[in-house]
Amino acid sequence: GINAEYMGIRILQKMKPEGGKKEVQPGNESTLAGEVGLGFIKRDVGAKNEEDKGIIDFVVYKNDGRLESMRALIDLKNIVAKQLPKMPKEYITRLIMDRNHESMVIAKKFPGSNTPNKIIGGVVYRPFEARKFAEIVFLAITSLEQVKGYGTRLMNKLKAHLQKTPMQYMLTYADNNAIGYFKKQGFSTVPRMPKDLWQGYIKDYDGGTLMDCCLNPDIDYNDIYADLKKQKAAVLEAVKKCYFLKRFKGLQFNSEEIETAGEIKKKKLDTEIIEDNKGGEKPKLYLNYLKQFHEIPGLVESGWNVESYKESILQYDSTSFFKQCQNILKLLNNHTASWPFKKPVNPEEVPDYLDFIKNPMDLETMEKKLEARKYYLNGEAFKIDLQLVFDNAKQYNKPTSIYYRYAVNLEDYIRPHVEHMTDPTEIELQEYAKISQYKDAEALAMKSKKAPEKEADKYSSQLDFAHL
Repeated sequence: GINAEYMGIRILQKMKPEGGKKEVQPGNESTLAGEVGLGFIKRDVGAKNEEDKGIIDFVVYKNDGRLESMRALIDLKNIVAKQLPKMPKEYITRLIMDRNHESMVIAKKFPGSNTPNKIIGGVVYRPFEARKFAEIVFLAITSLEQVKGYGTRLMNKLKAHLQKTPMQYMLTYADNNAIGYFKKQGFSTVPRMPKDLWQGYIKDYDGGTLMDCCLNPDIDYNDIYADLKKQKAAVLEAVKKCYFLKRFKGLQFNSEEIETAGEIKKKKLDTEIIEDNKGGEKPKLYLNYLKQFHEIPGLVESGWNVESYKESILQYDSTSFFKQCQNILKLLNNHTASWPFKKPVNPEEVPDYLDFIKNPMDLETMEKKLEARKYYLNGEAFKIDLQLVFDNAKQYNKPTSIYYRYAVNLEDYIRPHVEHMTDPTEIELQEYAKISQYKDAEALAMKSKKAPEKEADKYSSQLDFAHL
């Protein structure tokens, strides 16, 4: 539920009034950062400060027949009707008063007022506990209290409230004006919730965009800033450990050291030559000619070496075959429908599985085969194993089962990514061979420390893989 844009790296600072000190009447001071157009985290902190001071409160009501509940729901109905003038009032009233719906309202205490806390906004939602999601129906803040961070705080309080229930997702249909708000609250226009969980349970709205949000059980939505503060401290601590104890002078160049493209050609140095704007030639990378990597001061001392550099290029180049496979497996593992396929099927739990499935496959096994660098030497080999994951599930399970439907959903989801895969280059294959030899030698060394087993050359490739 946290957008990376709001990871809270900047330090919160207290806003000071311009022109020196300014007297503020007790109880009228505001810490709402949203008033000066700051970001998500500061708006939440400002509203949280008001909550801690008792200025605002968040209460959940439903149509339970109590007078207090009816007053709160009627006030909320009036706010929603005013903020959504095109929505029929009868429709708004029917949903808010429906006993299947609940409403979380913001009650604000105004200084000097003897009246009870006034309702200034709220969110109406319908919980589907058996389906593990809640549908957000209405969300509105009264005009005079908007752009103060109350909407952000309201959503975080709702997430914290739903964390105490079986709910794992929030779902809503947002119009064009609300999409931006919901994106800031961690909602996505690309549904992550399995369709079979919500389809038929909520109404489709013409002109609305379906958005969902996954509730993370590890996040304290009541105090997101505290979590982000801990993350920031951990990042800064990690950065401090990267400081070098010894400083080296940087590379020094002068015009006399840079030779012409012709001179470089004569020396047959391995430097790519490109044409400049005037039609002449010049070396693309002076560094290739001027310095070898090991000659750069401090580089070797920092732990750098050529082999790890080459491997990192293959791993982090988004176009490399290894990275393509990694990304596809990551997308699959992050999908909510992938949990049945992450690990091998346990024969003890499903005794007849191997009677029907002769070539078991799962995502964890594919990850290990990918890391070994000797099983997926082209895109076709990777696709065959991936298809086995889906085909096995559809072969063993009935079409009406959740496992069959999850396999179909997952296959449809990943198909566009798989179709655009490219095979590894010759350089990648050469590096794979080196890495594979190293891993094999490491595996044999580990095996030699154990009790004697059969000779390695008697194992098939599949059995050999099992010992890695």
